[in-house]
Amino acid sequence: MSKRFPFTWAAAGLGLILALVLALGSGPGGAIETQAPRGMPLLTRLFIGEFGFLITAAGAFWGFKHRRSQGAEIATLIAAIACVVLAVAFLVMGIGLWTETFPSRPNP
Repeated sequence: MSKRFPFTWAAAGLGLILALVLALGSGPGGAIETQAPRGMPLLTRLFIGEFGFLITAAGAFWGFKHRRSQGAEIATLIAAIACVVLAVAFLVMGIGLWTETFPSRPNP
């Protein structure tokens, strides 16, 4: 492990916290709903999802770049893989929110 705290670990930790906030704040049962009665507003969930995606994608990029330049560290690889998984989860969640908000309608 390097002497300074790597960004990859911070990104993975922040991504987990944001994923927990989205899971608990999305409404009853954790379902993706566009009009959650007691949950967070849609725009807030979209913003958190986009911010989480950007942070975790940057963490994955930085982790793989750091691993390539500093040598093989298994801890950095684990954090980078966690960032990749979280980035994909945020991407899927964001697309799910958009497609439920604006369903595709057949052209008349």
